[in-house]
Amino acid sequence: MSLKGILFAILIVITLQSSFVFADDGLYEIIENGNSATAAAIMRGDADAVASAYTEDAYVLAPSTETAHGRKEILTFWKNVIDSGVKTVSIGTGEVASSGDLAYAVGTLEVTGADGSEQRSRYVLVFKKEAGTWRLHLDIWTPSKN
Repeated sequence: MSLKGILFAILIVITLQSSFVFADDGLYEIIENGNSATAAAIMRGDADAVASAYTEDAYVLAPSTETAHGRKEILTFWKNVIDSGVKTVSIGTGEVASSGDLAYAVGTLEVTGADGSEQRSRYVLVFKKEAGTWRLHLDIWTPSKN
């Protein structure tokens, strides 16, 4: 790539980054608290509480499963996860940023199944602000190397 091309790419990145606010508005804490509440709800078997964090037309794209679209399908998805037997859940919050009524978070997920097997994943969450409340709109994760 030429120097001119590199400089143009840097300019594009700087321009894109300037439109995002990187978690200096309390958003990081909101998402961190939401992640903790989600893990606690899964551990107590409360799929309704987990599903209520999503927008009505949200998506869950989990590995090796069909896409869950809409809160009703998402509720069924989380009931199935809980019924499969989860011993522990840990959700780590990494980078968080927002632009207008959209935000994203990148982080890690660790789950121990009923049989003691451990799964580590990386996730991307997209949030949508509805009536002043941040709700999950897109939830996607992929396994990490253990």
